[in-house]
Amino acid sequence: MFDAKHNEEREYDELVDWDRRLTREAPFFRKLFEAHGAHSVADVGSGSARHAIMFRSWGLDVTAIDPSADMLALARENAEAAGSDVRIVEGGFGGVAALLGGQVDALTCTGNALPHVRSLAGLREALDDFSAALRPGGVLVLHYLNHERLVTQRIRTMNPVFRETPGGDKFFLRLLDYTPSGDGVLFDFVTLMRDAAVRESPHTIEDWPRTLAADRTGGWSLRTRRSLHLAMPPALIGAELARAGFADVRFLGDHAGRELDVTRDESMIVTALRA
Repeated sequence: MFDAKHNEEREYDELVDWDRRLTREAPFFRKLFEAHGAHSVADVGSGSARHAIMFRSWGLDVTAIDPSADMLALARENAEAAGSDVRIVEGGFGGVAALLGGQVDALTCTGNALPHVRSLAGLREALDDFSAALRPGGVLVLHYLNHERLVTQRIRTMNPVFRETPGGDKFFLRLLDYTPSGDGVLFDFVTLMRDAAVRESPHTIEDWPRTLAADRTGGWSLRTRRSLHLAMPPALIGAELARAGFADVRFLGDHAGRELDVTRDESMIVTALRA
């Protein structure tokens, strides 16, 4: 297993190619915020605050909110490295409006954060809270996996990701299971890591037999964690957004604004306006 110093939160930053992702997503968010006159943004379930830091760099008043103290510590490191004064606070679903102390122009919840509510009651509490936190006409942006595709096609795995990191070579794997009723998705997140010292092993083939005999594992270790998500297909999230006071709900398949294809798109973007 990985040693005690391994940091699960840092692993999230290793998994995502942030430079590529933010370059792809930035035009979408800028255009959306400008179209709705957004000057203040709450990024809920902000994780390592990469989006929030980007929003703040545009001159917006941004609050990054996450329930994990360890993730917030990483977010503060990222903000310091970027020279950002983005506001980073601890909080979770159901407590956003009270935490902000006033309404914002835009609220984002990305990175598969919202499905962690785990129940319909939890989803309703979160959406009611989002509605209270947004000014009338404010814009909401959700981004998570396309559960319609996952549940109906019973997708079992997602594409593996390889990263070469200072700590070693890593493969990130995801295995999916489903509740019999299809209302929940269980993720097994598996990380395989080969110690960086293996890359510094003997450089000649004559020296390798002794190295192989000393460590039959090849320097590999394994770490797993499980996460249960509420399945939120378009029909469900659309109905619940309307119930919570949102209108003009749109379902997109990418950040270029293409309409969602529920049978093919891996993830989906939902935008809505506070009525």
